[in-house]
Amino acid sequence: MPSEPAAPPTDVGTARHPGIVVAAPVLGAMALVSAWTGWGGLALGLLAVVVALAALARLRGSRDTSRRGPLAGLALGVVAVGIAAVVEWSTLAGAVTYLETGGVRTLDECMRQAQNEKEQHVCKSQHLDEYRARYPSEIDP
Repeated sequence: MPSEPAAPPTDVGTARHPGIVVAAPVLGAMALVSAWTGWGGLALGLLAVVVALAALARLRGSRDTSRRGPLAGLALGVVAVGIAAVVEWSTLAGAVTYLETGGVRTLDECMRQAQNEKEQHVCKSQHLDEYRARYPSEIDP
């Protein structure tokens, strides 16, 4: 019975993972560039952090000391998430306030936030009953 030829020895410790190692800094750079848009930077930044952590976990047991790519991706991703959070802070704060108040604004709040006559007209239309009760002699909006 002939024996099967032995497979050539492989050194598992030095196996390279170029795909995920390269993807981490590329995603981090894309996240940093798009961080100024807000949500896109936040999503890409979080993805860059996850991919960088996965790359670092894969490289943990190997002898390959080239951890610069995943570390750069991790750093860029964290910075991008920070910038995107600052850019989107007003939107996030507004959403939290909206949820806390149940999304209901009074006529006065709406009029204070209106920036032009068209927005004031929208406020009057949205709060028509309150507007008519408060200003009965005015013409309907």
